[in-house]
Amino acid sequence: MNDLPNRARSISSLRDFLELLEDSGQAITWSDPVMPEPGVRNIAVAASRDANGAPAIVFDNITGYPGKRLAVGVHGSWDNIALLLGRPKGTTIRELFFEIAGRWGDQEAQISYVPEAQAPVHECRLEQDINLYDILPVYRINEYDGGFYIGKASVASRDPLDPDNFGKQNVGIYRLQIQGPDSFTLMTIPAHDMGRQILAAEREKVPLKIAVMLGNHPGLAVFAATPIGYEESEYSYASAMMGAPIRLTKSGNGIDILADSEIVIEAELQLGERELEGPFGEFPGSYSGVRKAPIFKVTAVSHRRDPIFENIYIGRGWTEHDTLIGLHTSAPIYAQLRQSFPEVTAVNALYQHGLTGIISVKNRMAGFAKTVALRALSTPHGVMYLKNLIMVDADVDPFDLNQVMWALSTRTRADDVIVLPNMPAVPIDPSAVVPGKGHRLIIDATSYLPPDPVGEAHLVTPPTGDEIDALSKRIREMQLGALS
Repeated sequence: MNDLPNRARSISSLRDFLELLEDSGQAITWSDPVMPEPGVRNIAVAASRDANGAPAIVFDNITGYPGKRLAVGVHGSWDNIALLLGRPKGTTIRELFFEIAGRWGDQEAQISYVPEAQAPVHECRLEQDINLYDILPVYRINEYDGGFYIGKASVASRDPLDPDNFGKQNVGIYRLQIQGPDSFTLMTIPAHDMGRQILAAEREKVPLKIAVMLGNHPGLAVFAATPIGYEESEYSYASAMMGAPIRLTKSGNGIDILADSEIVIEAELQLGERELEGPFGEFPGSYSGVRKAPIFKVTAVSHRRDPIFENIYIGRGWTEHDTLIGLHTSAPIYAQLRQSFPEVTAVNALYQHGLTGIISVKNRMAGFAKTVALRALSTPHGVMYLKNLIMVDADVDPFDLNQVMWALSTRTRADDVIVLPNMPAVPIDPSAVVPGKGHRLIIDATSYLPPDPVGEAHLVTPPTGDEIDALSKRIREMQLGALS
């Protein structure tokens, strides 16, 4: 693993990261008066237009919420992701992908525990007269949302049938709609770890307690949205990826939580009860429908002094949601594929949570890329999300859409397209005829190998390698120098 700069290694909380971002020109404070709607939404959308360099924005003068602070866009640009990984601003998406892939499973987790009385998240605590509308500066993330949503919570829960198993302690990002002063719905599906735990709790009629963490360590926020195995710990992955300890403590209801989170909401599933939830502007860029969702009753709230409520803008891309989860959707698919097929050279699943993916592969034989594509559909993420797959050769950079379009234009024949109907699909895909069921599309844009008819074309092979990379860098430096 590459050694991280000391500054990056010192990150233990959202506040640490915001300080690093501010010192690097990647965070601003919006002190002008701003309306929750549409002001916060409009500013978040305007910032997200710059996917490479958008700053995090901290609002400290929100009309109707005196004294409250709100952060958006913390993971809203590739420069912010680079700084989180200890890399310089301007690091390319491809370089960030291989940085993450190179660290995947590279180090042991470093987990430390802080006594509850010493944990910053427990500096203030409410156990009676809880009113989420007073505690949080909430607003509708999109104009026609069905209510106030918490869009960037890391929700920690224990397997109700194996509560002492640390690996089965799930941390995931789920959308939460506030339903009253001390209740909220949580939207999930059976394929998600939380969905699995809710089904088990209701089937066996056992309690399911959760801890909703807000304003979290930026490394955990990434892994809470990463498709890893059910018995794999998001805390452990975040620590290993950052190469630094993760500080945990216990919530009041007995769940491992981040000691330095800004806010934690403790709640319990109301077995068998459902409330109408939605609509909600989701990551495909469309509103989900209205459905009945499990409801949770809030039992207590802990928070730091002067807490920062962190939320996210999510909707039609490009948004912070895409930057937050894009590379960490790509990396586990890459790692899982390479266990069986080391010929896989890169995976780009940046688009709409991997509804479209691009995989580069060294063709072993004719039709080999199609075999790899079918394996990708059986990965934990692929089962529900990988809808459209484009397979390209190893000499095509899947993160460079110009190269991908060239491959599609020159290396695809009609019989290179496969459509698999009636497959499981994420219910919020707007193209689905029936929610939860859809197609799989595989386009093999790799080169031909015998016994395929190869044809007569001889492809141009432009120069590549370290020399060309160095020349490109020098040209860019000369260009910037001429402007200064």
